[in-house]
Amino acid sequence: MTSNERWFSRDYRRNLVDMHIEDWDERFLSQFDPKRYVELLKTAKVTTAMIYANSHVGYCYWPTKTGHMHRGIKGRDILGEMIELCHREGINVVIYYSLIFNNWAYEKEPSWRIIALDGKPSRERPAHSGRYGVCCPNSGYREFALSQIEELCNNYNFEGIFFDMTFWPTVCYCKSCQERFFKETGKELPKIIDWENPDWVKFQRKREEWLSEFAHLTTNKVKSINPNISVEHQFSTCVADWSFGVTSEISKASDYCGGDFYGGSLQESFICKLYYNLTNNQPFEFMTSRCINLRDHTTTKSKELLEAQVYSALSNGGAFLFIDAIDPVGTLNKKIYETMGEIYDRVKDYEKYIGGKLCQDVGVYFSFESKFDPKDKGKNVLESSRKQPHLDSALNTAKSLIISHIPFGIITRKNLGELSRYKVIILPEVLMMDEEEVSAFRDYVTSGGRLYASHYTSLLDKDGNKRKDFMLADVFGVSYIGETKEEVTYISPCQGLSEIFGDVSSEYPLTLFSSQIKVKPLNKEEVIAYIKLPYTDPSDPARFASIHSNPPGVDTDYPAIIRRRFGEGEVVWVAGPLEMVEYKTHRELFIRLIRSLVKEGFSFEVDAPESVEVTMFHQQENRRYIVNLLNFQQELPNIPISDIKLRIKTGDKTFSKVVILPEEVSLNFESREGYLEVGIPRLDTFLMLGIYY
Repeated sequence: MTSNERWFSRDYRRNLVDMHIEDWDERFLSQFDPKRYVELLKTAKVTTAMIYANSHVGYCYWPTKTGHMHRGIKGRDILGEMIELCHREGINVVIYYSLIFNNWAYEKEPSWRIIALDGKPSRERPAHSGRYGVCCPNSGYREFALSQIEELCNNYNFEGIFFDMTFWPTVCYCKSCQERFFKETGKELPKIIDWENPDWVKFQRKREEWLSEFAHLTTNKVKSINPNISVEHQFSTCVADWSFGVTSEISKASDYCGGDFYGGSLQESFICKLYYNLTNNQPFEFMTSRCINLRDHTTTKSKELLEAQVYSALSNGGAFLFIDAIDPVGTLNKKIYETMGEIYDRVKDYEKYIGGKLCQDVGVYFSFESKFDPKDKGKNVLESSRKQPHLDSALNTAKSLIISHIPFGIITRKNLGELSRYKVIILPEVLMMDEEEVSAFRDYVTSGGRLYASHYTSLLDKDGNKRKDFMLADVFGVSYIGETKEEVTYISPCQGLSEIFGDVSSEYPLTLFSSQIKVKPLNKEEVIAYIKLPYTDPSDPARFASIHSNPPGVDTDYPAIIRRRFGEGEVVWVAGPLEMVEYKTHRELFIRLIRSLVKEGFSFEVDAPESVEVTMFHQQENRRYIVNLLNFQQELPNIPISDIKLRIKTGDKTFSKVVILPEEVSLNFESREGYLEVGIPRLDTFLMLGIYY
């Protein structure tokens, strides 16, 4: 699903107005004015509007033959009116359609309802969650949704369609799911979580398969009617836990990746880099609300925060979409659109410089099959902790690389064929793997690549079989024995390695609040640190050395860190999830291990505070690099930063000029020792450089 030049390819300023409004009160949407709506879009300098065709409530904003029109619009085709008005103003239109979440369909056909393990449908849940009626894509709801999509595509002219909520809200045990699973496997639906049980894992793979099938069905329905309509499925749940059933297959049903997020700067950076490498077409789309979160209707984020979020998406090559929510009566707050207009007015001047190939020296591997917690074993599905040690490790790895100014990307199975472009691949607590992944990583290291891997990585295959040894045991240089029963352990370095371990020593080793894997090394000369244990088992309250803590006291012969050569490449293997720990000492050790693998240095170096993230894109056709510097501090507004030093490897290039964009203000630079060096006098929130050769 690729194209050379589509509406979205140079479109970066987008908007969505949530309209999840009930119709039991005659005042609801009574003041809705399409002309006013579009005027506000113009005020905000929006180039693409995502417009509601229906909502989670299920009511339609067009004269539907298959559903129920919202009573508040009194039979008006407000969808059609808004499409016409937007097109008249040169604004692209993406239709919003809510899949699975549809209260009207849920109430109309009880057989369509998703049923949880306890036999309850969603609207029998307590409090806020009981507002949502969710329908199973294995039920008759499927044909209903397809019929509505057909109506929209046959009756309206629009550029794209966004399918929201393409995920499982919970594990479904409805009759349709039971019957389909039995037909396809000959088994009953399992109820107990166990990632080392192939029957349980088979159920999860089926849930993923069914959801992907539904996503592709809806996409194919659109394309069969009008292949020029772009399709985007909600993909924010790409990092949600296993219960949502979302894999990279959902991205394959979309022309570009997109989704809404409500976390901080780290989450946005991580997601943007994941989307960049996974999307079928650029730019990807990053969405977030203008309010603090979706449950807040009136508290607007500061202008400084909204601005930083827009520039973060832009820094990673993405489009930005801000989400507002309509008042129940149908009105909107003009001040919001004036503020966004001021931000978007500045952003538009950078748009012609966006694009190119992202510089990624380090690839952080994200596994869609590893979004679970092994410690949930034995729980029923309603008791899942929803924890994700793999995601936690990947996120903290990203943070360590950001604050160390090391260029990186988030990679997935899609990138297995291009691993050779990366100086280092990081496998952060990758809980499940298959033979394709194992072969790709082995070949990568054999051919000269550098690999970091931790803890359970490659011990469990994607079918739920725990192997007797790591699938990458030959690469790691270890043989699996077991796991420490202690959940407080230590990394005790060997002598003479202070350049790696700093002040960490065998006397005062590094704490991990985690178990470590016990292994036998193939070569003891490759061990650079050993596991050290507390005097007693921390889980025993009756016997301890120190009442508050669990000091180190027992040396072992089990390696904590291996550093070795394999083929033409190098490997660092760590027995515990070092990269997951957020403390400075742990983070510095992790980064020193990564730097030790890249003796030739990285593509760029930056002398700047930790709040500054730098990204670089190579635009070969324009003979230039675009460097983005984003100052995203925890407390806003930002404190300006002065005298940042940037060094870029020159390779075989002779650089001719460095300019601040879009004004094209020249900066002085020097070339020395294989690097271009340039000083940046001041950074407020965002700065873009053009470096020409």
